[in-house]
Amino acid sequence: MQARHLDVYLLRCVVALVAEGHVTRAAERMGITQPAMSATLARLRTLFADPLLVRTEKGMVATPRARQLADRFQQALNLVDQAVADRAEFDPATATERFRISASETLGYLLMPSLIAQVRRLAPGVQLTLQPPDLARVRNELEEGSVDLLVAFIRNAPPGLRFTPLMRQPMRVIAAVGHPEVQGRLSRAQYVGYPHVFYALGGTGGSTLEAVVDEALERAGLVRTIGARVSSTLVSPGLVAQSDLLATLPERIARHFAAVWQLQVLEPPLALEDVSTSMFWHERRHHDPAHRWLRQQFEIVARTAGTA
Repeated sequence: MQARHLDVYLLRCVVALVAEGHVTRAAERMGITQPAMSATLARLRTLFADPLLVRTEKGMVATPRARQLADRFQQALNLVDQAVADRAEFDPATATERFRISASETLGYLLMPSLIAQVRRLAPGVQLTLQPPDLARVRNELEEGSVDLLVAFIRNAPPGLRFTPLMRQPMRVIAAVGHPEVQGRLSRAQYVGYPHVFYALGGTGGSTLEAVVDEALERAGLVRTIGARVSSTLVSPGLVAQSDLLATLPERIARHFAAVWQLQVLEPPLALEDVSTSMFWHERRHHDPAHRWLRQQFEIVARTAGTA
């Protein structure tokens, strides 16, 4: 194996796996999901041609090779952490950082105005760039540095990324105030009987939001019809307000546009998974003072925009 196949993240994973002797606890320690850690362990086993952790009657036990690697990697990580700690602390008042944030239009609409106000007040020299996420490449973008932070509703975190929850919202259904049949309450028959506005990423593929709806319908043995496809959820309220279409959106967006477009905000007639928005970043930026400051500002803003 060549050292160029390793990065700091993999070194930390080896240390966590050996220290915890348990894949799930190692994942929690690293701030990633259990499937992501399992995939990393499989990769490490291939890289080192060693099982690293083996199952016994007493649980998972590190191999001699794994213990040797963990000891040496911890020494190397201590040097890395010290080098990072030696960097001057981030001073918002004089900073001129440029942060690239990948987030959907909906999240940009919810969070960016307050974030910009916060940043302008504390760090007037800092510039923020918002761009739509490319979920197929987002891990590479974070690793390469072309994106500094991803803010998104993703059920399964991309492997190798740190993440923390920002806000959780229930899903709500919007309908026009003058809807021909839906008034105040929504039945299942009405929900599948009237066509829906469908949020299609890039105008074609479905989003995680729509997957939540379709999976709930499938569990209930129901199927909906699609009346319109849009590339942004911000378009949905206007379409609903002037037709008999329905749309299912995160509550904060639904309630905001209810006042603008004269909409009803209704409980879904079946159980829908909450929208849990998180921010994701690469391990290489985890200890960076400037990046840590940015994450803290997002957490502050999210507490005012919804339930963190």
